[in-house]
Amino acid sequence: MKRRELMMGAAVAAAGLLSLTNAWAAQTANAVDFLKAFTSQTQAAEGKFTQRILDKEGKPVEATANGVFMFERPGKFVWRIVKPYPQSIVSDGASLWIWDPDLNQVTVKKLSATVSTTPAAVLFGTGNIDAFFNLNNEQDKEGLHWVQAVPKEEDLTYSRIHIGFDAKGTIAAMRLEDHFGQTTELKLADVKTQAAFAPETFAFKIPEGADVLRDDN
Repeated sequence: MKRRELMMGAAVAAAGLLSLTNAWAAQTANAVDFLKAFTSQTQAAEGKFTQRILDKEGKPVEATANGVFMFERPGKFVWRIVKPYPQSIVSDGASLWIWDPDLNQVTVKKLSATVSTTPAAVLFGTGNIDAFFNLNNEQDKEGLHWVQAVPKEEDLTYSRIHIGFDAKGTIAAMRLEDHFGQTTELKLADVKTQAAFAPETFAFKIPEGADVLRDDN
């Protein structure tokens, strides 16, 4: 799978991981409840991420990526990789732009309604996660409580998603398993929630002189 496709998949899968309130954490007993609270109660957030992709043997496919993210339900997000290779993925809820400065290229896609059966539904869908995923609590590991989300309808990119919460009910990690045996691991930091962002946050202006590839019909 190409690097751009992996990065985009991780973006729609991890753009909105964030903290749940301690009050909710005190009332819930397992990771499934944490996940349901996240999808139904958190409307907007921003933070930093670290991302790495592993092969079937657990070896890194490429250098670890670092960057920042912002999201607002439903469907709006910015996923900006800063190092080692700059790249920005932006969605306004209808269209998706992938900006690769090294190639001076922008790819424009339609944010399809079929994201309901993909990791995107976990992060910035409408909150009815049970309609699209089978959810199961997993064994605690690495100091986190884990929940597994398996699409009820087959997703062409990911076969299953694992989401980890710390003891306070904060979403702290995500693992995305694809159909090729590769795993994308994500860790978040400095996450802040808020009610909404300025409208221009999720608008993208195509840089002058950039090559444009369109797949948004």
